[in-house]
Amino acid sequence: MTIKKVILSIIFLGVSISCSSQTASEVNIIPQPISIKYATGSFVLDSEITIISDVKSEEFDFIKNYLQNSIENFTRDLTFSESKNGSTSGSFIEFILDESFENAEDYFLTVNEGITIKAKSSIGLFYGVQSLLQLLPSEIYGNEKIEDEIILPKVTIIDGPRFNYRGMHLDVCRHFFPVDFVKKYIDFLAMHKMNKFHWHLTEDQGWRIEIKKYPKLTEVGAYRNETMGDGKKYGGFYTQEEIVEVVNYAKSRFIDVIPEIEMPGHALAALASYPEYACTDGPFEVATEWGIFDDIYCAGKEETFIFIENILAEVIELFPGEYVHIGGDEAPKTKWKNCKDCQNKIRTEGLKDEHELQSYFIRRIEKFLSSKGKKLVGWDEILEGGLAPQATVMSWRGTEGGIAAAKSGHDAIMTPTSYCYFDYYQSKPETEPISIGGYLPISKVYGYEPIPTELNSDEAKHILGAQANVWTEYIPNTKHVEYMVFPRIAAMSEVVWSKAENKSYSRFVDKLGIQFKRYSSMDVNYSSSIYNVHFEENFDTERKTLSLELGKEVEQYQIRYKSGESEEYENYTNPITLDKSRKIIAALFSGDSQLSSPLQKEYFIHKGFVKEVKYNNTYHNYYPANHQFGLVDGIRASNHYADGKWQGFLFNDLNIEIDLGEKTKINSIRMDFLQRILSSIFIPKSVEILSSDDGVNYSRIYYEETPDLLKKGEVFKYNIKCEPGVEAKYIKVIGENIGNCPPGHSSEGNKSWLFIDEIIIE
Repeated sequence: MTIKKVILSIIFLGVSISCSSQTASEVNIIPQPISIKYATGSFVLDSEITIISDVKSEEFDFIKNYLQNSIENFTRDLTFSESKNGSTSGSFIEFILDESFENAEDYFLTVNEGITIKAKSSIGLFYGVQSLLQLLPSEIYGNEKIEDEIILPKVTIIDGPRFNYRGMHLDVCRHFFPVDFVKKYIDFLAMHKMNKFHWHLTEDQGWRIEIKKYPKLTEVGAYRNETMGDGKKYGGFYTQEEIVEVVNYAKSRFIDVIPEIEMPGHALAALASYPEYACTDGPFEVATEWGIFDDIYCAGKEETFIFIENILAEVIELFPGEYVHIGGDEAPKTKWKNCKDCQNKIRTEGLKDEHELQSYFIRRIEKFLSSKGKKLVGWDEILEGGLAPQATVMSWRGTEGGIAAAKSGHDAIMTPTSYCYFDYYQSKPETEPISIGGYLPISKVYGYEPIPTELNSDEAKHILGAQANVWTEYIPNTKHVEYMVFPRIAAMSEVVWSKAENKSYSRFVDKLGIQFKRYSSMDVNYSSSIYNVHFEENFDTERKTLSLELGKEVEQYQIRYKSGESEEYENYTNPITLDKSRKIIAALFSGDSQLSSPLQKEYFIHKGFVKEVKYNNTYHNYYPANHQFGLVDGIRASNHYADGKWQGFLFNDLNIEIDLGEKTKINSIRMDFLQRILSSIFIPKSVEILSSDDGVNYSRIYYEETPDLLKKGEVFKYNIKCEPGVEAKYIKVIGENIGNCPPGHSSEGNKSWLFIDEIIIE
């Protein structure tokens, strides 16, 4: 039976869906169901609950255990019965298997004189439980005892997913996370009706899965000597027993675990353990930095394929799901071009080039996996040189890979960086913890449409769904993972579960208030940056004026702001003219309720503001700030190097002269320099400030040899301030670049950057 037919049958059965004083906004379910209909009145759920069902299966036992654990802070007495026999007291929750549903994951939930969940299969019943939990108070997700009765609206919910593949990914190689957190992560997926967990288990920076035939993969490959120059050994791995534990835990939540074993690239951890499967003799070490490396598996040696197949044979035994992910991305061909074994393989197999050699590599692995009853999935680079016959493409470099796969009759999973990479910033970088870069606010995630418009209806059937990815180069701990995932996982859940016509961003934003309460009960470190006010400075180079525009991600709420000297907030309506130094404080409000913590910035309309600046050494075009006004536009930079406010000098010294226009009394001069070691940005070796009346003859008014701050911390500002008490028309500032990155640094020998922001003259 289709969902449409289910809706009609409910009407004919006489279920009341008449209008009442209640509205659909009272049900805050994420992802949004297909249909929510209210009846008149309410239902009181008391703490004596009977679970009624005659279903007997391991899967239904999963559901009973899950529900029992989920409501244990409310129930006083939980009993089980196979039928409604009139002897039950208190409330009941009834589970019914109904073959009339068309799809296994569809469900039907009613709250009337009791609670009934119907579905074709246990997985549908499980998703009904997820929606039931979201009808209950948010405290149900926590450990605090709920003493009061729970009043529920009488409601009928009909639901089912849009896509069969609804995935979340986690990279445990760049940073390693314990089993308990991986299981918690799986619970996050279940809550949002996701059904695929893509577990990224091998990388250049660490091998994380025990392979008994090759013990050195974890003895050597699971540990790196340091991370980006920090001098601290780092690593860890999962035993096969722990892998089974996680897989079984996911199974009890109806989630398939997809292991990723990277090949032919991203293999340095494996080659450090077993160098004989590389194109050269090495030596190799587990990568200590992020990036792409030339050393990959040798495709010319038969021994390489035996090695990989032996690994996959053990992996297959641990993961019962249909997919094995083999990576296939970012595999440089440099070593293959210079390898006699690889070149011989190209000749003997009649291949055109190294790209076809990669295709040959992937086809061989697919043939092996197929013989074991598994499907190969890989990143969209596996298209290069020709796609393996039954391979599924995971399209990450935009949508083109998915389109090409679908048009050629192959299945595809959409995960383009611009919509699905949760390691990107979700708000302005200056308000967020350090990240890899990129900008992906929750509104953009929510707006993603996985079916490309380039596909016709038949081709579109090959788009299985979508997945969000969490790469962890800059996510070192579990709380940071949570911050990057929540609440964007909620937006992605509506992308892959909810019908496109049922989505509404404004309604989703309204539901997030309740969702945040659920996350708080779960002790999740979620981001509330959707409520942030965005500061956008507009500097008019012709008029030499500065104004401030305040922006927001959600239309239905009001921005209010105040200047530092004001006590009261006022509604923001138009850009703010900054004609004097001001501190602006802004927050987002819903009525009288403040939704966000206030953000503030200070602007300086000082004596050097928009004055002429002469550059004796030029800034780099990657980091120009406001070009010739970049150091005198009144705008200070944040701690983030890419906020557009820093002016950067690569290998060059800072050497600038500011013409104040007339002789001016100067009480103080201050400026900030940035240090971010991972990006090769260092404070200057020395800073000199000079003054002049004629722009020719300068006198020193300040000089400092800066201390060695390599050990001070990763990202910080170094402030320079002098109080010369002189009169001058010209000010010169010289900052000595350290030149090459110092010994012991991760980019030792590379050219270093010098970053400076506003030079404030008062």
